[in-house]
Amino acid sequence: MVRGKCQATKNSVTKKSVSTAGKHAPSASPAVSLGKARSAKGASTLPSCSACGTLIGDEVKALQCDRCVDEEKWKCSECLNLTSEMYDHLVSDPNCSLRWFCTSCDKAVMETKSGNNSDSQSDKIDRLVSLVEKLLDKLVGVETQLSNKCDVDVIAQLDSRLKALEGRTLQQEQEIASKMLSLENKITTEREEKVQWPSLIRSDKDDNSALHKTVQEEVNRKLEHDKDVERRRKNIVIYKVPEVSTDYVSDRNASDLAFVTKLLDTVFGLQLDQQSFSRMFRLGKRDDSSATPRPLLVEFSNLDTKEHVMSNLRNLREANPPFKGISLAHDLTPWQRADIKKLVEQAKRDHSNASSESVENYIFRVVGQGASKRVIKVQRQR
Repeated sequence: MVRGKCQATKNSVTKKSVSTAGKHAPSASPAVSLGKARSAKGASTLPSCSACGTLIGDEVKALQCDRCVDEEKWKCSECLNLTSEMYDHLVSDPNCSLRWFCTSCDKAVMETKSGNNSDSQSDKIDRLVSLVEKLLDKLVGVETQLSNKCDVDVIAQLDSRLKALEGRTLQQEQEIASKMLSLENKITTEREEKVQWPSLIRSDKDDNSALHKTVQEEVNRKLEHDKDVERRRKNIVIYKVPEVSTDYVSDRNASDLAFVTKLLDTVFGLQLDQQSFSRMFRLGKRDDSSATPRPLLVEFSNLDTKEHVMSNLRNLREANPPFKGISLAHDLTPWQRADIKKLVEQAKRDHSNASSESVENYIFRVVGQGASKRVIKVQRQR
C-alpha cells in the first residue's frame, strides 16, 4: 500500500532518467537498479508482483517495499490501484514524500507504533498514580496538622487564663506589700513624733488599735473589691443597642432580649434562650429625648458563654446591619475604670511628648489583664 503524510514518503525504487530536449521524463519501469544485467539474465531472474504474479520488467510500472528493500517484494501499479499519471509523478518528483510497505513490513511498523503508544500510556498512568499518592500523603499531613492545631488552641487558651490569674494574684500581692510598707513607714513616723512631742504620745494600746483599724479597713476594702469583681465576671456591657420608646417595662425588656439573642446567634454563632441569661437591664436613667441609647448590661448564666463572646469580638467588624456599629466590653468595677483611665491619660501624655501629632488622631485602648495590661493606640480612619 502507499503510505501518506509524515511517515509515508515516495517509493525508494530507483528511477531511470531519459534526457529529451533538455527535459527529464519519468522511467517506464522502476527496475533500473537491476539495469542491463536483468535483461541479460532473462525474464526468469526478474521479480514478480506480490499480488498478481506479473513479472516486473522495464515495461511494467511497479513499486518496491521501502523497508525490507527485498527485490522480491514488488507490487504493480494495477494492484496498487495507481493511475499512470500518479505513478509517473511518484517516480519523477524528487520532493514527493510517500512510501510503500509490503504487508509484513506494514504489520511490523504498525505493531511498533502500537507498542510505543502502550508504553506511553503506561508511563502516563504510572506518573498519575505517583502524583495521586503524593497528594494523599499531603492530605494526611494537613489533617494531622489541623488535629494538632485544635489541641494547641485549647492549651493556648488554658495557658492564657492561667497567666491572667497569675498576673492578678501577683498584682494584688504587690499592692498589699506596698500598702503594708506605707503603713509601717507611717507608724514609724508617728512614733518618732511621739518621742519628740511627749504631749502627743498615746498609749501603746491606742496605737495598736489605730494600726489594727487601718489594716482592717484596707483588708475589707480589698475584699469588697474582689467580691465586686467576682459578681461582674459573667457580665458584658453592649453599647448602641436600639432602645424602644415605650412606658411598658416588659415591652422594653422583650425588645432588648430579642435583639441580644439575634446578635449572639448571627454574629457569634450562639443559639441561646431566656434561661441563658441571669439578668439584663439598661444602665443609667431613661431619657427619651436623648439620641444615644443607654448601655445594656447582660449577665450570662454560664461564664464560658461570656468568654466565647469576648474572644470573638473581631466578628463585629464584619457584621451587617442592624448589628454594624455595636460594641461590647467587660463590666468593670469603679476601681478598674479609674485604673484604666489613668493608664490612658498616661499613654496620651507619652504620645504628646514623643510626637507632634494630635492625640485626637488616635484611639487609645487598654488590652490585657493583670500585670500584662497595656495601652495600644490605633489611628482613626479619616
